[in-house]
Amino acid sequence: MTPSLQRLTICLACSHGGHLTEMLQLREAFEGHDTFYFCYDADTTRALPDAHLVPNMARNPIEFLKNLVRVFRMFRRRRPDLVVSTGAEIAIPVLIVAKLCRVPMLYIECGAQVSRPSVTGRVMYRLADWFHVQWPELARAYGPRAVFRGSLIDQDQPFQGDHSLDKRMKVSLVQPAHTGGFSSDQPPTGLGYLASVLERHGCEVRLIDAHVERLSVEEVVALLVQQQPHMVCLTVTTPLLPGALSIARSVREVFENPPVLVAGGPHPTVLAEEMLAPGQFDHVVRGEGEGALAELVECVIEGKDPERVPGVSWRRDGRIVHNPDRTQCEDLERLPVPDWSLYPLRRYSSLARRHDFSLPIMTSRGCPHRCTFCYKGIYGNDIRMRSPENVVAEWELLIKRYGAKEIAVIDDVFTENAKRAIAICDLLVERGLHTIPWSTTNGIRVNNVSPRLMEALKRAGCYRVYFGAESGVQRVIDALQKNITVDRVREAVHTARAAGLEVGVYFMLGNVTETREEMETTIDFALELDPDLVQFTVATPYPGTEMYRQVVENGQLLITSWDELATYGGSVFRMDNVTPDLVDRMYRKALRKFYFRPRFILRQTRALTTWTGFRHRLLATWLLLKMTLPGTKRA
Repeated sequence: MTPSLQRLTICLACSHGGHLTEMLQLREAFEGHDTFYFCYDADTTRALPDAHLVPNMARNPIEFLKNLVRVFRMFRRRRPDLVVSTGAEIAIPVLIVAKLCRVPMLYIECGAQVSRPSVTGRVMYRLADWFHVQWPELARAYGPRAVFRGSLIDQDQPFQGDHSLDKRMKVSLVQPAHTGGFSSDQPPTGLGYLASVLERHGCEVRLIDAHVERLSVEEVVALLVQQQPHMVCLTVTTPLLPGALSIARSVREVFENPPVLVAGGPHPTVLAEEMLAPGQFDHVVRGEGEGALAELVECVIEGKDPERVPGVSWRRDGRIVHNPDRTQCEDLERLPVPDWSLYPLRRYSSLARRHDFSLPIMTSRGCPHRCTFCYKGIYGNDIRMRSPENVVAEWELLIKRYGAKEIAVIDDVFTENAKRAIAICDLLVERGLHTIPWSTTNGIRVNNVSPRLMEALKRAGCYRVYFGAESGVQRVIDALQKNITVDRVREAVHTARAAGLEVGVYFMLGNVTETREEMETTIDFALELDPDLVQFTVATPYPGTEMYRQVVENGQLLITSWDELATYGGSVFRMDNVTPDLVDRMYRKALRKFYFRPRFILRQTRALTTWTGFRHRLLATWLLLKMTLPGTKRA
């Protein structure tokens, strides 16, 4: 049986010219739902089915007030679930009434032009830009003149073989939901890179983040049924595997002619054969996916087997074939920036950030260090860095186009080259981007922390740096192959604070061979450092890591399903002194001792002066209670 989504009543608001043309081009998106129009009365709109036509108010402000009443009556009678508008001034009364009636509204910019707008029209265009404009720089560039209405199109130079205008294939990119426990709501950046590359190759791309939108397998499949893609690509980390497999199997059951199913990400890279079992995926993309997926798309379009595509595993005549590994992309600046327009951006949030709306940026790939708990199968050990100019250009795009209120640097080793990091900071200041706060959310290493580097970060708008200490015991740090010292962690925290930066520190409990006493020492070390934020996680042996090999060879892995491998869940192995019960007790103790101290609680009162700060602290307190009270499920 084909799953179906809720049938919606949708109000389509547009004018009579170019905006109507744009709306008609979008008609496919509303198939399967009840739609009605709200438009200006004109020859072009009178032929529309189920249309509410009103006089043009761009030249008559009295009609604006009358239209408010008309829209309100229409909403009471039709009770729409959603409003979609491609108009400019016509969207104003619709938005006002939609807000009052708590009806969600989607405003889509279009390319319609008004060469000689009236005074009333100019005012309404400005209001539309102020309230609705999707890209902030558009309002600054065109709003005052009210001549051009439309998205600001990048003038990128086409690459050789560019098919971006061909629309040769429909591809849906999916991140499955992690239903097994707590997981932060952060956007899957890798899918954004894939989307931009596929769009260059003539693909019409859709993106479904089932995790942040809390979509069940049935709801994901229902969306795919509506989208009717030729190819479905899923990003799969180990905890997401059960959901990914359920989606793949359901797609095969529901579609009469199933799309090509592709899996990528850390887990498929390690265990490609597991993904290619009968009835599951057709192809696996191992490692970095941009080049391999683009070439795979070309093979599918041409009806060829991907035998010459490095980095792809697939089935031929019932036998699994692993093509040779693909060399990593050396010039990251050849990759287009992620297409964030495909994401449900306002759904992403983090209680550790200052602002609800932040976007990530990756300025480098790869990490030369060999920590036992870290998987390097995607980006590898060779670090590849983008130039400061290239990084800051994307940084500016995130702020000026997408309106990001905060930036999260998600590199594994952002400050590995301190000179480059300082150059990025100098450019941020030079271009006036330092007023937007940012942090190094994936952590920076303590080895190369210096007063000059920390001061540069602070000057450029960075408000918090994170350090990966992992333990307060040197023996454990050495066993994890971190190649740092406890004293160096202390120095780094002190140096960052001296520069005026907040500090976050990452710790893991339940590491291989770790004793109860050593976990106690780590907790005491966290209290000694007294950072602004501490993240305690449970050591988790993910497939492909050295820690996984150690546990499999010398201990016992206690899982029945891959989704039980969650960093914020309970311990999943038994080895020497490490038992799940011990790690669980120490984890709860660590959270209680650090976060329920009067000193820490008093420090949080400064953040209560803003609504965002108050709400974040309230939600964080509730989460901490759930994670620390005995008998409650953390994961």
